[in-house]
Amino acid sequence: MSCFDASGSPRARLDRLFEHPAVFNAYQALVDGGKMRQIRRFLAGLPFRSILDIGCGTGNWSHLAADGYLGVDSSPAFIEAARERYKGDPNKRFLLADASELELVQSYDLCLMISVLHHLSDAKVRAVLERVSTRCRNLFVLDLYPIPWNPASRALYALDRGDYIRSPQEQQRLLEEADGLRLRKAGSYFSPTFLYRHTLFLLENDKLGFEHALLVQ
Repeated sequence: MSCFDASGSPRARLDRLFEHPAVFNAYQALVDGGKMRQIRRFLAGLPFRSILDIGCGTGNWSHLAADGYLGVDSSPAFIEAARERYKGDPNKRFLLADASELELVQSYDLCLMISVLHHLSDAKVRAVLERVSTRCRNLFVLDLYPIPWNPASRALYALDRGDYIRSPQEQQRLLEEADGLRLRKAGSYFSPTFLYRHTLFLLENDKLGFEHALLVQ
């Protein structure tokens, strides 16, 4: 999910560069890696098989789904790369769409929103969560955690393609506004390079009436 600047500024050039799937994936692995280990740790003990992945990129998290995966992204380049990457797997589907206008017909055990919140305004986040809350039993959110004391991190965050970097408290408040979504776990971690810090949230959907065991962090 990108917000492009038509100027020739460093931000605009970086936006265009990161629209190339190979460049985006390489950067994630080299500078902002370690997400998979942290995601698995945080979700340990949560039973799920099917996944809705909002802002799926090239489908890096699709193998977390044991049965039934739908990835949604607004980037044509990312969706094209994901479809090519998993063209032999009928259990993985990828949809080019604005998640705030998504009409879901299938239910999912888990919705992922990994590095998505800071690309969306409060109004857009509310619209996405309204749709998620009708079809997903659980919601996992990973997003940027500001590091004001680190000059290198401040520079990277300033160049990020998202315009809505929020404090952990602001993120939690926004997530808990959603009807039926109840916070079960919250945490954070630093990337191996210490250039990025991320928030982690797990919310349970009470509105759907599913019973879940209490998860202890």
